[in-house]
Amino acid sequence: MRFVFDSTPLIHLAKAGLSWMIEALEGEKYTAPSVYREVVEAGLQRGLHDAPIIHDLIKRGAVTVEDPPVGLLASMTENHRDLHRGEAEVIALARSLNAIAIIDDPAARRVAEVYGVRKEGSYAVILRALLKGRITRQQARVSLEKLVSSGWRCDVDLYRSILRSIEETLPTAQ
Repeated sequence: MRFVFDSTPLIHLAKAGLSWMIEALEGEKYTAPSVYREVVEAGLQRGLHDAPIIHDLIKRGAVTVEDPPVGLLASMTENHRDLHRGEAEVIALARSLNAIAIIDDPAARRVAEVYGVRKEGSYAVILRALLKGRITRQQARVSLEKLVSSGWRCDVDLYRSILRSIEETLPTAQ
C-alpha cells in the first residue's frame, strides 16, 4: 500500500505527537515537493514545532518527497485553479502511484474523487493504528483529542462518525 500526505495531515499529526503513526503505516509513504517546502522549509524558517519532526521523518526515509507527473499536474492545475499547488501535487502523485491521498481539505477531496484517487483524512491514520492493534480504543480516542487540540478541525458529524468507527473497529492480531 502507498500513501501520499498533504501538508495538513503532516502538520497536525506531528503537532499532536502522533508522527510515529505515520511511520508505522504499512507501506510506502510519500509527500510532494510543494508540501515539503511549505511544511519543512517554511516551517523551519518560522520556527514551527512540527517542522523538525516532519523533516526528521523525511531525512530518515520514513516519508519520501517525490515529484508528481508533469502532464497530469499541469492538467489538474489548469482545470482546478482554486486548488492549492501542494494539494494538486499530492493528488497527481497519488494518482500516478495508485496511492491513497491523506488529505483533509474538502475541495481537494472532491478533486481527488474527480481523478479517481482514493482519499482518507488525518484521522484515518489513527484508525489504521487501531486496526493493526498498535493502539487501544482508549488510546485512539485520546489520539483523536490530541489531533483536535493541535488545531485540526472537523465538523460535529464527522467527529461522531470517527468515534463510532473507533468503537466498532476490531483490531487484527499482530
